[in-house]
Amino acid sequence: MPYIILAGPTASGKSALALELAKAHNAVIINADSMQWYQDLPILTAQPTAEEKAIAPHYLYNTLDNSTEGSVTRWQEMALNVLKEAGERLVIVVGGSGLYLRALTHGMSPVIDIPSSIRTDVRELSQCISINEFYARVLQEDPELAGNPPLDRQRLSRALEVKRATGQSIRAFQGKAKPPLPAPIAYIILAPNRAELCERINQRALRMLESNVLDEIEKFWAKNPPASCLLRKAIGLMPLTAYLEGALTRSSAIELLQIHTRQYAKRQTTWFKGQSPDYVWINPTVDDVSARITQQIGSAE
Repeated sequence: MPYIILAGPTASGKSALALELAKAHNAVIINADSMQWYQDLPILTAQPTAEEKAIAPHYLYNTLDNSTEGSVTRWQEMALNVLKEAGERLVIVVGGSGLYLRALTHGMSPVIDIPSSIRTDVRELSQCISINEFYARVLQEDPELAGNPPLDRQRLSRALEVKRATGQSIRAFQGKAKPPLPAPIAYIILAPNRAELCERINQRALRMLESNVLDEIEKFWAKNPPASCLLRKAIGLMPLTAYLEGALTRSSAIELLQIHTRQYAKRQTTWFKGQSPDYVWINPTVDDVSARITQQIGSAE
């Protein structure tokens, strides 16, 4: 099952390049973005349009309803099923959720059952203090996280849950993971320069406002999504909601959408730079990638 991984920060051009490659190689596309996996906010989460999806088969986009809690494990299972069904057809795994991509290249750590009492205590702690204070508290109990900490409350919470439930660092379990697949024939990370990426982000925010994203958000809230709904964390949802409620001006909401997206892109870039040096960090054309695909498939035969 030949596959490539096409990664990078948001607005770096991943989806457009994936579509061109799919056309050139009769490939199928698998989403590896945790927010694009969900229904209800396709514009805000920058999902491919219906017209783009008609050009090549797209999987794991707009799949989960807002009451379903997605997980890396579930995504990996569904992605592996698509890869299996694709047979010898080229598959392009595209997205910016690094943990999802890592699940294919490095495997998943063993599933650890966490007692509900521990999960409740940890979640309450994570919400009542700042992220820096929370990291300091987690580090007190799990010093092995020093130097390469998780980057958000969810991952910090998971690390603390595992430590309290098992007495071992989550690092010990991560070391036991096994890759479920051979290495991809290419792992490409798009890396526009900072100024170019910021401009793309700014322009995309403006296009969202021109594409009825506000109607989309109103319909999302009308469904009364549960507090556990991950889409509540979608970049830009809160400032645009504040604008709809009259708490922000339109220009302020757009500016916050742009700022939050740029901050997210910076975190993604930092994450990808910290991965294996075997990963390819280039800004390729379709011809560049096609040549690499052809070379790798030929050598495999």
